[in-house]
Amino acid sequence: MTAARSGQGGQRPAIAVIVPFYGSDQEASEMISAIDGLERRPGDEIVLADNTEEGVLGSIDRGDVRVVAAPDEASAYYARNVAAEATENPWLLFTDADCIPVPGLLDAYFSAEIEDACGAVAGEVLSAGTDLISRYADSRGFLSPRSGLRHPYRPAAVTANLLVRRDAYRSIGGFHEGINAGADIDFCWRLQEAGWSLREQPAAMVRHVHRPTLRALAKQAAGYGAGNIWLNRRYPGSAQGLSAVRGLLRAIAGTAALGLTARFERARFKAIDGLLIAADLVGRVRSNVAVSRDEAGKRADVVITVDAFPRLSETFIVEEVRALQRLGHSVRLEAVTRPERPALGATRGLRVNYREDDTLLDRLRCFAWAIARHPLRSLRDRLAAGRWRAGGEEVTHLASIAIPARRLTRAGEGRVHAHFARVAALDGLRLQRLTGVPFSVTAHATHDIFGDPANLEEKLRAAAFVTTGCEYNVRYLRRLLGPDDGARIHEVVMGIDPRRFTRSRPLPNGRVVIGVGRLIETKGFGDLIEAVANLERSASTRLDRLLLVGAGPLQAGLERRASELGISERVEFAGAKEPHEVRVLMQEADMLAMPCVIAADGARDSMPVVVKEAMALEMMVVGTDEVGLPELIRDDWGRLVPPRDPASLAEAIAALLAQPPGARAAMGVSGRDFVLEHCNVDREAAKLAALLGLPARGPGSDHQPAAADGGTSDEDQLNQIVS
Repeated sequence: MTAARSGQGGQRPAIAVIVPFYGSDQEASEMISAIDGLERRPGDEIVLADNTEEGVLGSIDRGDVRVVAAPDEASAYYARNVAAEATENPWLLFTDADCIPVPGLLDAYFSAEIEDACGAVAGEVLSAGTDLISRYADSRGFLSPRSGLRHPYRPAAVTANLLVRRDAYRSIGGFHEGINAGADIDFCWRLQEAGWSLREQPAAMVRHVHRPTLRALAKQAAGYGAGNIWLNRRYPGSAQGLSAVRGLLRAIAGTAALGLTARFERARFKAIDGLLIAADLVGRVRSNVAVSRDEAGKRADVVITVDAFPRLSETFIVEEVRALQRLGHSVRLEAVTRPERPALGATRGLRVNYREDDTLLDRLRCFAWAIARHPLRSLRDRLAAGRWRAGGEEVTHLASIAIPARRLTRAGEGRVHAHFARVAALDGLRLQRLTGVPFSVTAHATHDIFGDPANLEEKLRAAAFVTTGCEYNVRYLRRLLGPDDGARIHEVVMGIDPRRFTRSRPLPNGRVVIGVGRLIETKGFGDLIEAVANLERSASTRLDRLLLVGAGPLQAGLERRASELGISERVEFAGAKEPHEVRVLMQEADMLAMPCVIAADGARDSMPVVVKEAMALEMMVVGTDEVGLPELIRDDWGRLVPPRDPASLAEAIAALLAQPPGARAAMGVSGRDFVLEHCNVDREAAKLAALLGLPARGPGSDHQPAAADGGTSDEDQLNQIVS
């Protein structure tokens, strides 16, 4: 949306002012008093995110001012996400509880037009006082967008005063959660990576109340240092190293020189420079992890290793973890990193430790622990690294894997399960060899089994057992491993939660087809574009619309091909969406198309979860008779066609859309019944729990560790759980 110049009488879009709060009753009163001076227009609202555990803000509901509770994690970024989700305004203004907005702040942002490609606008931040620290902050442009926009790595701005387009916010999954500092800079960098621009609006001003003492200011700088080094782990080279040390030496020398020449104000400022640089350097060895208020210290029944988590395209892992929790099992995840585009809010209620959060001190300490505690195992890991690299792996240093190894050992956790047979499975294998804790793995398909497998056989043979999501994969892996090891391959479907995937509106009975997935070769969306062009040749088969939901490297090519075929007006590229948004879009469509193919490099899907979701929503589905889709799609609710055959795909779509409303409804009910019987996430999670040797439990039962040996057999447990 392009805004008019509101200062000239034009209308501007509605803004939601987002303020995270973590403080005392007195600070709450001061914050609300400052906000009350803000000039607003109809549609504007203020959402206060109460990040205190005790709910200091209480229940404030004054029409355009409301409070949302965000108590689970002591992180302002988590609180900002919670508040942003509570409003639908097209623009979000992020500011802080210690900032005083000037009355005309909101209109000032739109005193000049904002171009459509602009994702965020950084406003000015000046000091609220005239004391030494305030004078220093203004002299250094502390929190001012000018310094951030000149960042040597990439332009950035802080959330003390940052206006963000909601579409841009959603396109990158909001702020990363679970950390204390640096996520606003990361947000701006991811925003630009996604194609949005960032610019400044000096007329939009807030006044910041700085820390009252130099000690408090230094503590804040140490927090920033922890955030800076966290950013450097995500974006190598983004944090200044030796230049910070040189800056400290210059500050010390400058303080002395300015003091000797009686330039005392500048000498004080230079001394503060030195103090803050020193604090920043100290902070770089500190943790940047936000305090979670869940059962962080409790022993987990199973530890699940993943790589980037939670990816928007891999929310089935989240669903499985939550299903295990509903069965009464405690789960912890060991992840390598947060993804570029996370699934917003997916980690809430989950215990996740990230390798990118581990400090240098953590690595050194745990490396020393591994060498001292397990010298031969450590040597074996180092020797194996060369073989793994030769097999196509990127192998991290022992110091990195030693951290989760020590967590496992200290907590006495006895089971590790890996999702995907690439990075996560290698981590599971190394943890097993270092600690003796057995590991198992779920192999999926796209690249870890077929497209670009790395050391696959070694990982699968070392695992206590292997699961995969369809019989197609089971047959392949059993052939790969042979009859002896192949007996340890089990089918555990990536299931869906029927409570979340229940139709909430009538079937539309129109001619809208939807495709959902990453825009990559294996999805076969190129064939779908060709099929739509075939349908366009006849008025009786023409679609109302093809909606493609997802993002990926093939988008430009697909858009170009749709234009060449003259169907651009018929095809809509909706981009990546959050799961709840996808559910809404699916219910507005008449049919899901998933024409999967085997890619040129051998990569392939196995049994896309979105097909199961569509069936649970009582939609007709069309797919190819490739990979695991024949196990899922039947004539009672869909059609199967040969892969890479747009003509047959078009015929199948036309035949399904020709069905009268009653027949469509009956097909939808049949598909849903099949999914509830064969693809229920709770039943499938129970199968996994039985294979892991976890005892059968009900929700809310006490977490007692499973016996190491003896007791109920896995098969008996499975029968008890799923019966």
